[in-house]
Amino acid sequence: MVANKLTYRNNNRAIAQSARYANGFAAARRAIVIGGSIAGLLVARVLADYFGTVTIIERDPLPTQPHARKGVPQSVQPHVLFAKGYQILEELFPNLGSVLSKNGALEIDWVREFYHFNQVGWSPNANGFFDFPASKVISFTCSRPLLEWTIRQQLGEFSNVRIVDGYKVTQLLSDATKERVTGVLLRSLKGNTSEEFLADLVVDASGRSSQSPKWLANLGFIEPPETVINPLLGYATRRYKAPENFQADWKVMLISQAPPHQTRLGYLAKIENGEWIATLGGYGGDFPPTDEEGFLKFAASLRDATFYDTIRQAQPVSPIYAHRATANRLRHFDRVKLPQGFIALGDAVCALCPVYGQGMTVSALAAMVLQDCLRKNNLQRFQKNLAKEISFAWTLATMQDSRFPTTVGSIEPKKVNGLAKIMQWYTDRLLVKATVKPNLHVLCTEVFQLLRSPLAFYHPSVIWQVLSKL
Repeated sequence: MVANKLTYRNNNRAIAQSARYANGFAAARRAIVIGGSIAGLLVARVLADYFGTVTIIERDPLPTQPHARKGVPQSVQPHVLFAKGYQILEELFPNLGSVLSKNGALEIDWVREFYHFNQVGWSPNANGFFDFPASKVISFTCSRPLLEWTIRQQLGEFSNVRIVDGYKVTQLLSDATKERVTGVLLRSLKGNTSEEFLADLVVDASGRSSQSPKWLANLGFIEPPETVINPLLGYATRRYKAPENFQADWKVMLISQAPPHQTRLGYLAKIENGEWIATLGGYGGDFPPTDEEGFLKFAASLRDATFYDTIRQAQPVSPIYAHRATANRLRHFDRVKLPQGFIALGDAVCALCPVYGQGMTVSALAAMVLQDCLRKNNLQRFQKNLAKEISFAWTLATMQDSRFPTTVGSIEPKKVNGLAKIMQWYTDRLLVKATVKPNLHVLCTEVFQLLRSPLAFYHPSVIWQVLSKL
């Protein structure tokens, strides 16, 4: 078997076998996770409680330090870990917060330390008129490579989880009836040899480039239909070294776009090693330049000068990296029949425009959906349950992106019913009020960090504040 031939990146410490059996999985059961990014790491952690062996197949050679990977070109771009996502990560890895802090990540209180310039102005925590107490809307700000590397180190403590790197999955294996997936065919990226790897469950967490639709078609299944809404958003990102003795109360600053006409945005975050990650974005093909002069000129054109005034004080420490793969893409695995022993999640199912920062948290939510299905021995419900769980994130991203007239595949205005238009008007007014009412600022932060349901926006006391005179 391939398991006897591959060199594994072995684990550091074993967990007690009795504890694993107490969680109710059979030691003989095997699971494969395709993809070793954050979605794959989190789902492997969940599977570790239910399968005797969990093997992550990753095509990239995995770095031994927190460095960017070739197969994840977007890793140098900013990644936001919402408070909800961090809560899930802490549930899966109870020591994660202390390890992140030790590795240089910065804890952030999103109510107090996230400064947001929206359609009408700065959030109330940024204008100095209100003093916000410490909140529980907490996560960390750091680079994507540091977060992924830290999670991978934590996962290394599980003796039944293995990572095989330098291999690519080329097809799904099935039984004679083609009704059940029995494993995958692997191709070595070094020797170009292929081998079979058998398993009881195969999970596709391979991201936007997922080949699952093609693999399923080869087994005789219908490819899942896709919905693509492309805002034609482009990024340019650069790292800076913070000036000596620089003082600021923010840890993350966002000067956001304002549809339908204000296409430009700027995102600035403090990360590890005293550095900042600075990103400019433009909708509708209004892409920021990747030369220094053009980058700074684009920054100066934002609706508020704070971003530009901040980075021009700092020393650049990296090239300027561009990124264009920002379309919202939803593969409707929940609408088609799938073979037994196969599921998909993460960006392989729902890849969101990254400007909303939902990607890692949506992957964490998917891991929780899987955990619930495994607890209830109801894996056949996974794709439908996942579709429900991610619906809010998908709606938020696509409704906002569709407000730009240049968006390709957008929801046509004539198809937006009267109720949706009223809700959009209400939400816009809510955001206006949140700039001057501290309690609404806290509420919006909690909802957008996925800690509370958006239904909280329609509590009678909130409606009263929103509809009252400014």
